[in-house]
Amino acid sequence: MTPRKILVVLNETEDAGLLRAADAFAQHHEAELIALVAVEQPHDLGIASRLTGRAPEQLMTDLKDRARHQTRALAQDVLPDRNVTVDVTLGKAFIEIIRHVTEHECDFVMKTAEPLSGLHSFLFASTDQHLLRKCPCPVWLRTPDAKLIPKRIIATVDLDISDADEPETLAQLNREGLAAANCLAAPDAAETVVLHAWEAIGEGMVWAFSSGGDARVQADTYVNSILDARQKAMVRFLQEARAQTAHVAPLTPLLIRGTPETVIQQAAEELGADVVVMGTVARTGVRGVFIGNTAENIINRLTCSVLAIKPQGFVSPLL
Repeated sequence: MTPRKILVVLNETEDAGLLRAADAFAQHHEAELIALVAVEQPHDLGIASRLTGRAPEQLMTDLKDRARHQTRALAQDVLPDRNVTVDVTLGKAFIEIIRHVTEHECDFVMKTAEPLSGLHSFLFASTDQHLLRKCPCPVWLRTPDAKLIPKRIIATVDLDISDADEPETLAQLNREGLAAANCLAAPDAAETVVLHAWEAIGEGMVWAFSSGGDARVQADTYVNSILDARQKAMVRFLQEARAQTAHVAPLTPLLIRGTPETVIQQAAEELGADVVVMGTVARTGVRGVFIGNTAENIINRLTCSVLAIKPQGFVSPLL
């Protein structure tokens, strides 16, 4: 995965950090950078129109012109030596972003995460949630205090391929996630933790229905067999990944028992992750649920940046 055209979604005044990060990312991959501001119609446009004596259409045109002027000034101030393309549109933000991705063949989106409650709480809702569900290319949602270039990346993988409705789709999503993490990694001093959350769901059943022996021993044997299978799957996965791609950052495998919602959140906090890379398509398949409940719950718990990816063949419902 090597981005060639990056769409950075800006607001009108406060995204200097995002613009610097997007430029560093674009330069690292020698990619084109397009800055987009989507101006949405205010809910109180009618009131503003009456108070100013200007037609609603004229007010929206004025808002668009102001946004273009401010964004160009921001780009000139932050990146004086770069010629950044600035596009300003009128309309619902997520629709305009996905339309731009499609029409301009962008292969990466960068955006500041939307805070909903609390000073450091980013629940990734509204425009963000629509992008996670519907944008056909990777979406990097950055927290405002994120490092310019991530140093520690967690790439989540689901190695329980046998239980998937579409095993190859899930396997491809794992590969895409690791490729995306490699794409983000800093050229020096970066680390990618390949994280798999595993569960031994049948342990209670084995314990309850074991016969002719020690139930504890039988249950422990079951748990150990699950762990051994996942460890071997991780080894195979990393061997294949290293053989296929020259990875920028060292790959550190990490298997933790527990639900993905709990494991990924705790690992991100304990390891001080700069970004978590994860797939957002449910195990029902590419054209099934666009974002699984598990993925949605995990993302809503994280306080670090998130890079959301989809498997090859995903088709946006807006297209």
